[in-house]
Amino acid sequence: MKILLVFYFSIFSINLFADNYIDSITLTKIKKLVQKEEEIALAYKEYLLKNGKLPLTNGVIDIKLLDLPKGFDTINPFGKQITLNIDNNSTPTNKKDDKHRIDGFKSTDPILKSNLYDYYYSNKYRINTKSPLSINNSDVEIILSSKEKFIYENSSNDSTLNKITTTAPNNLAKTPKNKYYLDNKGVLHWYDSNGNYKFSYDKELLLDESVSLLNTDGTVNSTYKDLVKDIEFAGMTILHKKDGVAQEYININIGNIIKVNQQERDIGKTVILFNRRAGGMIVNGDIYAWGNNGNAITGIDAKMALSGKTSKGIYPLVTVPILHKAKIYDTIKVGTTDKLKYYTENYYSSPKRPKFIDLFAGVYTGTCGITTKGELYCGGTTGNQRDNSSTTQGDYTDVDKTSTGDGARKGELLYRSTYFDGKAGRKLKKHFANNQIWHFLGEDGKIYIWGLNNAGFGALGTPQNKSLTNYQAIPNLSNIIDMTYLTTFGFRRIGALSSSGEVYIWGVEDNNGSTTDTIYGGCTKTWNSVSYDMCAPVKITSNNSNLSTIPNFKYIRGGIDAFIAKDDAGVYYRIRQEKGKKIEVDDIRNLIPQKWGYSSTDDKEIISADISRTVDDLTNLAKISNGIVWINSKNELKGDIFIAANQNDEYFLDSIKKIKWKQIKVIDENNGMCGIDINNQMYCWGNQSYYRVAGSNERYKVASTYFIPVFNTNLYDLSKDFMVAEAGDDYITPISLTEWQTTIVSQEGRVHPDAFFMKYPTYIGGFNYEFEFK
Repeated sequence: MKILLVFYFSIFSINLFADNYIDSITLTKIKKLVQKEEEIALAYKEYLLKNGKLPLTNGVIDIKLLDLPKGFDTINPFGKQITLNIDNNSTPTNKKDDKHRIDGFKSTDPILKSNLYDYYYSNKYRINTKSPLSINNSDVEIILSSKEKFIYENSSNDSTLNKITTTAPNNLAKTPKNKYYLDNKGVLHWYDSNGNYKFSYDKELLLDESVSLLNTDGTVNSTYKDLVKDIEFAGMTILHKKDGVAQEYININIGNIIKVNQQERDIGKTVILFNRRAGGMIVNGDIYAWGNNGNAITGIDAKMALSGKTSKGIYPLVTVPILHKAKIYDTIKVGTTDKLKYYTENYYSSPKRPKFIDLFAGVYTGTCGITTKGELYCGGTTGNQRDNSSTTQGDYTDVDKTSTGDGARKGELLYRSTYFDGKAGRKLKKHFANNQIWHFLGEDGKIYIWGLNNAGFGALGTPQNKSLTNYQAIPNLSNIIDMTYLTTFGFRRIGALSSSGEVYIWGVEDNNGSTTDTIYGGCTKTWNSVSYDMCAPVKITSNNSNLSTIPNFKYIRGGIDAFIAKDDAGVYYRIRQEKGKKIEVDDIRNLIPQKWGYSSTDDKEIISADISRTVDDLTNLAKISNGIVWINSKNELKGDIFIAANQNDEYFLDSIKKIKWKQIKVIDENNGMCGIDINNQMYCWGNQSYYRVAGSNERYKVASTYFIPVFNTNLYDLSKDFMVAEAGDDYITPISLTEWQTTIVSQEGRVHPDAFFMKYPTYIGGFNYEFEFK
């Protein structure tokens, strides 16, 4: 009997171990199957987001169209072909109940199914799929996000029903119409029946400012309700664009919207300003600047001798970013008296310090900034041109001049404007100076001017000099959301963008082959026997430009001698106006096919662009430039990025190609450039210095400078410490390494073999937040 029991137990054990062994193999196969189903589901979802439609071949879902890993086998571990299907419970116009499924594991063995329940028939190991509802069901559902479902529900093989397109909008043809444009980032952009952009939908809803969200009584606008009825849901965040700022709302339920944050959320980024007149930057709301200190651009008294040694009679040239101090107007009650304790105790780094969102810094003007409250602050009060003599360059002087009491002026600080003080009707968004005149963009959409009206920049219809200290608004110009300017002598213009997408330009510098900075043409320009007054804002139209249909612009930025603009479809344009010619508005995509690095495949989408010079252009700076630099959606920098010294330099080209770029800015007529990579690190190359003979001319003593904080380049000799601050003169310190030296010809025609020329892309600085060029 014992022998029989031992024999029976042995047989039972062998059978049990055999069953477990078989289950282990099956379990491994099941794990691989779940992994395959997850990869297929992810590829299916990505196909929808990229193409805006199902992966169909002859009306049947084709798994081969999916972007699956190389070598992916669509035969499951049990030897069966994996297929996809739609559980169609809908009509062609209502597909909300459709289910997207993968044919899953099938078995007639109930014991096997039961043993695998915890792995295959649960969702424990699934992200993109949902397991079969029970062991009697073999369909695996693909989990679509709300946006993926929306794309599917609005796509169709029938063109009359299809509401999704991946064809980029064409502003000239006004397409698409009554469709969503699905971009390559998976964002949906709605265009109405007239081909006008209205909103974008991703995780949040971004409304164009042309759409009214709320009525004056606070109720939700009925046009808005009808516009978003297919996409709105409870809890949706709504960002309503207004003058470049997004007001944040939340959809509580259908027809009930509240503003969740009374603070307006700024869409912009940290600002950095590089130009031929030095520059500055805003970091976390604080202003930093560098350059020739003759007008106290750095916030340090404009003396010809600091604590360090400098040449006699020459202003120090500061080559590192210096943090500006600003007068703090907040008071603290001491007893019964309000005291300016922050200011009197030099507590300039107090949490009460003003925070800035815009700046302008130049060697002729000092530094100014606009605060989050819309106030204007300016420095440079100790500058050499504050005596209203003939050398005055239009410095903004209408600032706080308190001379007694706790608030008495102490010296070089940023002081608040007595006019743009942040009170109602006196708030600013942006500002700059160009050729002795200041332009201030108010929150009311008007541009105010202050200074000397040379070259028609004051836009008052006359080119004569005129003192403009009364903050006159430019006539016939309203609803402006942005403004900018060009920097090259002879080609300087002012540009402005309205909330309705219209671009205005004005200014009458006409370069006729000279390289001086006083080339003022007449106000009247004539094209096709039609005359226009360029001393006043000229709206770009089909009558005065080379285009029959003008794009709806959303962005404008000044360059060296032409503007870069972008329309609501994300297409970049070059805008320029030469002497005796129409205004030229050119699609950047039509200008780049013959440029270095161009690829018809890779360069379909451009994410950043600017105006540069070709190598041939650099031999005659009196001619308008014909160069373009751009960054494509693959983060590749291409175009006219060279000068003769590095055009065929394989190390230069290799360095450019190694960096993944996202922004590019040309800062000098000699192709000095700076770019920002995808990690928010900045690299610069080319000429980075400007020279002007000082002599006895006070105006020229402040001119020679560096465009960037060159001390940060780490290119100077270790034995030289004067690169932190040195004497600004006609010849300033070049890079010592002879292999990096080259000859630069300034626009005034002066030859500089010792220019501060950076041969290769050189790291300048990096930040853990995004920033952009102004």
